[in-house]
Amino acid sequence: MQLEKIQHALPKIPELVMQTLIAAIDRGDVNVGEELPSERDLAEMLGVGRGSLRECLAILEFLGAIENRGNRKVVIRDADYIQKSISFVRVSNKPNIQEDFSEFRRVNEVAIAGLASQRATEEDLAALAEAVRMLENDPADYMNDIRFHDALAIASHNMMLAATIHLVNSMIADIRIRFFGRPDYQRQSQESHLAIYEAVRDRDEERAKREMDCHLKIVEDFARKYPDH
Repeated sequence: MQLEKIQHALPKIPELVMQTLIAAIDRGDVNVGEELPSERDLAEMLGVGRGSLRECLAILEFLGAIENRGNRKVVIRDADYIQKSISFVRVSNKPNIQEDFSEFRRVNEVAIAGLASQRATEEDLAALAEAVRMLENDPADYMNDIRFHDALAIASHNMMLAATIHLVNSMIADIRIRFFGRPDYQRQSQESHLAIYEAVRDRDEERAKREMDCHLKIVEDFARKYPDH
């Protein structure tokens, strides 16, 4: 379940359903590390509908709070983690969030580009090259842009940065869609991604950071130019 779908699903789920499940975990009625009851039994225990419960479980699974083990689901995170994760997702629905996202990306992705230039393996470089090729072959598919940035974050070999950027990239998908289909953006974006890849490949840390900074300026300029498209 992609995060952009979760963003739309969260407001539609009765708040009581999610909060009731979180409260049950907090009380210990549903224990961290143990299998959840069957969907039917859990819905009855919480006094909620199975359809709403199923949506909640899908969101919690995406957020890494529960995981599938065979045909059962196991809670692997506590109530505090779940509350904070949901709050983080809801941030993306707030108005005027673009500037915060831009600042976040500038702080983190410039650093990621620098780390990747030092740490990328041959396998990482091959993944980046493939992401660049996919962007060139299908520039209208914004997911190819996400694949590049995910691959770059993985190449930094910093698990915290890679996981965070993956989540944030999903959260800002709607911002990309506003202008991603424009040929002028596609051309500049392709050139910029290629320049970042080449700097990382050449192990040029300062150039990689500089090219990422330039790339983010391109994104910011188009986001301001086409705020409602």
